[in-house]
Amino acid sequence: MIDLLHHVGIVLPDADEALGFYRDIMGLSVAADEVLDDQGVRGVLLSCGENEFELLEPVRDDTGVARFLESRGPTLHHICLRTDDIAAELDRVRALGVELIDEEWRYGLAGKIAFIHPRSMHGVLLEFAEVPDRHASPEKGFDHLACRVADYGAAKQRWGEVAGLKEHAQIRVEESGMLIGQFPIGQCMIELLAPDGPDSPLARGDLREGASPMTAIEVPDLDAEIARYRAAGLDVPDAVVGVLPGTRRSEISADQAFGIRIQLLEYVG
Repeated sequence: MIDLLHHVGIVLPDADEALGFYRDIMGLSVAADEVLDDQGVRGVLLSCGENEFELLEPVRDDTGVARFLESRGPTLHHICLRTDDIAAELDRVRALGVELIDEEWRYGLAGKIAFIHPRSMHGVLLEFAEVPDRHASPEKGFDHLACRVADYGAAKQRWGEVAGLKEHAQIRVEESGMLIGQFPIGQCMIELLAPDGPDSPLARGDLREGASPMTAIEVPDLDAEIARYRAAGLDVPDAVVGVLPGTRRSEISADQAFGIRIQLLEYVG
């Protein structure tokens, strides 16, 4: 059974430098830090409530992760979902005709892992992980992640088939012509962002499907968080009204967070 969004993987050139932000400024604890020789990467997992960030630093130039970093720069690499039986999950999705990168599970930093090809997930590189019990927290971590999709109905069906996600709500953002579908997993939402009609700016533009390089984190006092990050030397903008109803938001830029935007989100109503 899939029950949790375990982590987001971020490819970057220097994990030690990134730890200066994620560990020392954000205050996250390191759950694991290993060099995986067979994969040619150093991986660092940092706990964020029930979820984790995974920092991936290539240690060889002849790997897929190294080529990904060279072609795209520091950015989000994959989304990982936790399961209690990875072999059964692979059998299940294989029977659906889903294209797998890993036909059988292998060991990774998060435990027993396997990847599903982005072609089967509307551009998202999706990982399954059967995770040892080294980190478990009842606290909320990520508020939401976003994935851009061209065909909302098809993407909704695929995420339901592969991950068991069920739609919680649809939000229409009229000023941007965007439909947001919300799908809970643990205390986090995976959001599917799609054009809301043929005249949407998303529909008219070159929509590249895939996971957005952003993670939203709920904070109890947004102004205090902005002040805290500014005191640490980060350039964080003033709070504005959020896209989601009843929210205020600010963000830490991808340049400052080593490849993904960290949205700071406060619910006010």
